[in-house]
Amino acid sequence: MKKNIIILPLIISIILFILSLQLKFSIHNFDSSKVVKNIKSFSSSKYQGRLAGTLENDQVALTLKGFLEQEKLKPFKGNFYDGFTTDVPNRIEGNPFLTVTDSLGNVIKEFEYGIDYKEDMLNFKTNSITFNKTDEIALKDSNLQAGKNSKYYLFYVPHNNTFAFRSSFINDSVHDMYIMITDKTLADLKEYITEGYNVNCFVPFDVENKKLNNVAGFIQGVDPLAPPIVISSHFDHVGTDLQGNTYGGALDNASGTAFVMELIKYLKSIGKPERNILFIFFNAEELGCKGSTHFATEYSDYLKESKILNIDMIGSNNNLPLSIMGGKKDTIDTPLVKELSLLCSKNNIRYSNLFEDSSDHEAFRDLNIDAVTFCDYDITKIHTPNDKVDYINTKSIDTCFKVVASELITYAYGDNYFLIHNNNILRYSCISSIILSLIFLGFLFMKSEKKVNQNLASFLKINKSKNNFYSK
Repeated sequence: MKKNIIILPLIISIILFILSLQLKFSIHNFDSSKVVKNIKSFSSSKYQGRLAGTLENDQVALTLKGFLEQEKLKPFKGNFYDGFTTDVPNRIEGNPFLTVTDSLGNVIKEFEYGIDYKEDMLNFKTNSITFNKTDEIALKDSNLQAGKNSKYYLFYVPHNNTFAFRSSFINDSVHDMYIMITDKTLADLKEYITEGYNVNCFVPFDVENKKLNNVAGFIQGVDPLAPPIVISSHFDHVGTDLQGNTYGGALDNASGTAFVMELIKYLKSIGKPERNILFIFFNAEELGCKGSTHFATEYSDYLKESKILNIDMIGSNNNLPLSIMGGKKDTIDTPLVKELSLLCSKNNIRYSNLFEDSSDHEAFRDLNIDAVTFCDYDITKIHTPNDKVDYINTKSIDTCFKVVASELITYAYGDNYFLIHNNNILRYSCISSIILSLIFLGFLFMKSEKKVNQNLASFLKINKSKNNFYSK
């Protein structure tokens, strides 16, 4: 009876250990070092800042399409590309200039590009202007606005008086062209305008309507009619400036793109989900979330019961909490925000709640579809040439994975106990197997020793009887 009491839990422990070990080796472990490797690639000069509408942006889309094919995902609606058209900034021939001329056209002052002034990418509805004090001029402490022919141009001094930051392109911006200038340039322009000179400016960009592609594929679930869970990130960034500086966008958002790629490998290895898991790499987020707006609008009926987990800027090295970003109208009691906040608390993960319409979750929230963006809210280097892979930290990436994977296992894998607790099951079943084996061996040893002692006692008894017989 005592033997059976030990054998049964020992067998259970060994079975659990074997199953856990098998699962351990069959799962593709999420590897943040591979995420960093892909961040390094996407943020390199090879892709020239991934500006939507450029050849390099198309190359990234092609790379992502190839990846989904390689991982044997199914194309969304029969095609890995989800096309849409939008206005994009377009580099044209010519060199930039900002000059001051007299009434005869003689150049009085020529400002130096990159030193005295630089284009901001907010808008290029118009790319040139000549104006003087007879036009509509508004002079302020940190900017001047020129109005001519119902078009408006803003010359402004940026924060810290530097030109490193490059804005997203927003074609419906208030002004038709934006030029960054230094304090000194602003003072000079004000003086020249007051004295009656002409100010002339040109930047070699215009606006072109182009077809772009999101990239989308899915892992088919047991019930393909159930509302899918959507994992997304945007792969575009803000390109290069006229001096050839590359805005690589390592954190923003090569990180999210690389994160989703590694997440796909992990999810492919843990079995078939209960519902479809849709992966979307959005384009033109830096043009005003155009790709996600198209997708949310086009497929709103299909997505109305879905959850969207968007990844934008993961991997900061500034020791920040993981931000759960809802829409501007959301609160801490918005169901998905609350659910993910509780998940973080349960797992002792530092987090913060943000409510901004500043990433691809916005379009879905506008349609009342559950959506959040996970991000490390570190804006110290984004949209500058210093947003490099050197400043990416794997610990932040792993933190985000822990939360996203937990939510996916709960929502798409039926709260599978083995998937959630496999490492603990493996550890404890191994320990219990060893302990129970030692107890069992000890039991066998004691039983064997008892039998030996019994045999020895019998032998001695027989021997004693023989001695007594012969002594008679």
